[in-house]
Amino acid sequence: MKGLKNSKKRWINFILLLIGIGIIVYYSVCEESCAYLKGTIFGIELKYLGLFYMGMLIAFNFLKRELIILSLLSLGIGAEIYLIGFQIVSGEYCYYCLGFGAVVVFLFILNFKYSKKAIIGISIITGFILFVVLFKGMVTPVYADEIVLPSFGNGKIEIRLYTDYFCGPCRALEPKLEPLIKDLLKKDIINIIFIDTPVHTHTKLYSRFFLYSLKEKKEINHVLRVRTVLFEAAKNKITEQEKLEEFLKNKKIRLKPFDVTTTLNIYSSFIKEDKINATPTCVIFKGNKKETFKGYADILKTFESLR
Repeated sequence: MKGLKNSKKRWINFILLLIGIGIIVYYSVCEESCAYLKGTIFGIELKYLGLFYMGMLIAFNFLKRELIILSLLSLGIGAEIYLIGFQIVSGEYCYYCLGFGAVVVFLFILNFKYSKKAIIGISIITGFILFVVLFKGMVTPVYADEIVLPSFGNGKIEIRLYTDYFCGPCRALEPKLEPLIKDLLKKDIINIIFIDTPVHTHTKLYSRFFLYSLKEKKEINHVLRVRTVLFEAAKNKITEQEKLEEFLKNKKIRLKPFDVTTTLNIYSSFIKEDKINATPTCVIFKGNKKETFKGYADILKTFESLR
């Protein structure tokens, strides 16, 4: 019975360890994860140390070295105590890190042995001290120098143009607005920002690729062309990332990926501030005066009046 119980425990260990590795892998590939919280030891990012840590636990799990596993998990608990404290003090939380920590806690509980309390205590304290001495954390916006906003012009009239690539009226309106926007910018009448509004499920994907293209080349003619192509892609109902990337590549549009979290957060703040609930919508600021226009006809008429 004891052997069967130990065998079952090892399999649960293995499953939990794979979950831990999965969290790290997802964290590594996710475009928008933990943009404000990073950490290293000896210059090595925690995600790589985490993979190494989980790898060792898997190896010793197969070798049935229960004492070593318990010691490593206790070290991990000490490290997690420090890391959670670091997040509380900084006020920034990484949910992937917390998820990984939860896996370590579950593993520790599963493998806990009261008879080894001395080793457990020493290992927890050692793990905590190691992180106090060696861990270097950053809570400043790592991508702060990569904030890219599709804002153009130095005019006194500020315009926020809210559109959705999957919105039929938006698709019909933008070609009509292009010459007006170019003329108003040339005459230094306006400052315009294009705000992609996630009315449709796949708009966030399109917005991300639009910002990638903007990072590559921030110039109004280029931006307007990219938007035209994205409207075309939406009309063709391209909703998969790989197909959209291929479509843009065939149109000779180059992309420069970066973390768009900050820009999308700015979008969200504008949408909330202006109480946007439909597209197309145009918000115009003239001094202290703020006006909102909705729909194809009203927005086109408004732009023409600004000339």
